[in-house]
Amino acid sequence: MKKLIKKFKKLFLIVLCALVALCIFQWYEQSQDRCSITKTTFTENSLPKQFNGFTIGYLSDLNLSEKNDLTRLNSIIQDLNAKNLDMILFGGDIFNESSFENNQVSKVLKKLQSHYGKFAVLGDKDQNDSSTCSNILTEAGFEVLHNEVRNIYYKEDIIQLIGLENTGDCSGLINETNEKSYKIALIHQPDYFKEISQYSIQLQLSGHTLGGYYKIPFIGGIETKDKGENYVNGKHTKNKTTLLISNGFNKESSENHRFLTRDEVNIITLKR
Repeated sequence: MKKLIKKFKKLFLIVLCALVALCIFQWYEQSQDRCSITKTTFTENSLPKQFNGFTIGYLSDLNLSEKNDLTRLNSIIQDLNAKNLDMILFGGDIFNESSFENNQVSKVLKKLQSHYGKFAVLGDKDQNDSSTCSNILTEAGFEVLHNEVRNIYYKEDIIQLIGLENTGDCSGLINETNEKSYKIALIHQPDYFKEISQYSIQLQLSGHTLGGYYKIPFIGGIETKDKGENYVNGKHTKNKTTLLISNGFNKESSENHRFLTRDEVNIITLKR
């Protein structure tokens, strides 16, 4: 019995030390105020052959609130441009609350480079001032999609990009002419995955939840939002459709901390 208690104490100390080390590491990461580039490879046999290796830079939830955020954004854009990306997608929410220095925001976002276009959808915050946010993105070279489909031409093949807002319904965008096409859905709120996964859509890209801020291993993010309650962080698959949720570029001003949900932008490589 004494040996069992001794082993239990050792195990408890090991777990405690591991937790302390994890907290110290997380505190260090948080203090650096970094935004990481997360690389993901998405493999699907229905991808047209010519698109094998096609790269997408995906940004969501900029949540800009002060000039320092623009400096930080400019830095990550330089890193993305060095990757020589094929397409850029923005998943919504430019500002944390009210807009500021709109021309400067457009100038910074305009620096984003891609070979085959820059596309965006509006987030829930953007829709509080949709005209201003749409203009900022348009000036930056983005085509803002309002519940519509765009063909993406690459070499001799085509895939389709579906841009949905929170009032959107993708059922009217899919018919017998494009049912068998390879499709990517860009929509800010991840819980639309329940609807998206009912259609022949291979990949959904979302943000909104910021990864749940505090991620518990084997459980996931614990902070939820409206239309971000069922799917909070990470990757999910249902009915041959995959959902990828970005943690977002920046926290909201009301939240000062994260745990295992580092600020991020994403690079997705499409593979057959």
